[in-house]
Amino acid sequence: MDRKEIWICLFVCLSVLFQSCIENDIPYPRIKAEIQKIEVEGMVSAKINSEMSVVTVKVADTLDLRNVQIKTLEVTSGATVIPDSLSCLDFNHFPDTGFSSVDSLPQTINTRMNFKKPVSFLLRIYQDYVWNVSVEHDINRVIKVKNQVGTPLVDEHNKQIVIYVDEVEQPAFSNIEIEKLQLGSSIAITEPLPDTIHDFRRPQVFTVTAFDETETWTVSVLHPGDDVQTNTVSVWSKRVYVEGTTKTGQVSARYRIIETPTKTEDGEWENVLSNEIEIREDGTFLLTFTHLKPGSTYEYELIVDGKADDIQTFTTEAVELVPNLSFDDWYKEGKSWYANKDLTDANYFWDSGNKGSNSVGEANPTSPEANDVVKGKAARLESKTVAGVFAAGSLYTGTFGKVEGLSGASLNFGRPYTSRPSALKGYYKYNAGTIDKAKTPYEGLKGLRDSCHIYVGLFTWDKPFPVNTNEGVFVDRTWNNEKMVAYGELVSGETIKDYTSFTIPLQYRDYSTKPTYILIVASASKYGDYFTGSTSSVLLLDECELVFE
Repeated sequence: MDRKEIWICLFVCLSVLFQSCIENDIPYPRIKAEIQKIEVEGMVSAKINSEMSVVTVKVADTLDLRNVQIKTLEVTSGATVIPDSLSCLDFNHFPDTGFSSVDSLPQTINTRMNFKKPVSFLLRIYQDYVWNVSVEHDINRVIKVKNQVGTPLVDEHNKQIVIYVDEVEQPAFSNIEIEKLQLGSSIAITEPLPDTIHDFRRPQVFTVTAFDETETWTVSVLHPGDDVQTNTVSVWSKRVYVEGTTKTGQVSARYRIIETPTKTEDGEWENVLSNEIEIREDGTFLLTFTHLKPGSTYEYELIVDGKADDIQTFTTEAVELVPNLSFDDWYKEGKSWYANKDLTDANYFWDSGNKGSNSVGEANPTSPEANDVVKGKAARLESKTVAGVFAAGSLYTGTFGKVEGLSGASLNFGRPYTSRPSALKGYYKYNAGTIDKAKTPYEGLKGLRDSCHIYVGLFTWDKPFPVNTNEGVFVDRTWNNEKMVAYGELVSGETIKDYTSFTIPLQYRDYSTKPTYILIVASASKYGDYFTGSTSSVLLLDECELVFE
């Protein structure tokens, strides 16, 4: 080798060495991981909402939702699939990638799942994306009585049915002849037997049982001209919902303010816009008064099917705030930090796992941040190992109970609250570490990136919910939980170097149920409750607030 070749080789080696020392600041590409196609056994239809990351599947009403096989699950190329382990009949043998046909997979693969409640799928490709898949029975309700007129009104939420009969051909309600009454699955057992019930001078109650579950339906028979008031009014802080029934689909309304908290003020009448009135296929309607002032009195006139009701009034709710959502106030008692001004009854709204982590020394996975902030102070949630046990940095509305067993804890989730906000917004930064601590059933996540998790829920609890991490007792945050009024969440596995704004919209079960408790939880490690996450994950939260629209 001559001198020139030696210098070339030396230059190449030095160049490689120099570039290997340069920090790799190239950001991960932003590719949204999506469910592109899904098919399950007995499927009738499937709707994929990419914007909301939601899939709704309808299946034959003879299929047991507790044991449903997924036949096809096509996702974005390169995405890792992590299903909800508690919904899998065999989590360890569920494929971690998408597949076009289950028949092409090894025989050891098991894609059967329990879809009695919506199932979450975590799709991971540079960032984390949570999808929710709901599987529902395709119920064909058949309601037919002799001398029936029009279409029965079916209220699926309250399990109520109104059947109209001809007033001339069927003047009495004591001898109604039911020809067909299928209220649930085609294989359900209905009691009492419909063809044995004839007296509908009072509403009749039927139970419908299938797949070890029973629904109770109330059936009423009326004449079309009966003047039955079915309107319900639900008053919020800045909007009001009116639900009722219509035979013609002609619904309109007008409203005006007549009093504010500080003075009497009769405003001009405003008409409800057409896009604020929803006429449903079942003969019901939903009408919304919007852009209202909290704590103010309004009057309104409702016109349904050409008939105007008397002018009515309502008073909007006052806006109820959550203390210290800006995370500017902090208090230290002993070794533990609290995100509160102090621990008096009036100010003790937030807690964390600090008290448990500090039982063997001062660790404080959750602490105030004074330097890296949007304004004032921020909350620093840092996942770490304490005495050999993984502890996720977290915050929640509620109180810490006590240490349970060798590594668990009991917590009291939720604080009394009765308002109905539309969203939670704020600012966050996040360092997504690589998961280096994992326990059953999440051992498969080890080596993958961690995710932060922020969620807000409203519930109709009569007391705080008793969480026990040692026994695996957690809040059911699916719509299978009838105590849950509203819910929204943010999950991110992306490192955010600068404070970034976020908004978490709240989805409500219905418009009439008023909550009694609010639960806000933030964690630097999504699976921290299961002692799974990264000891390098850090979440900063600042200047959060509830939005009322």
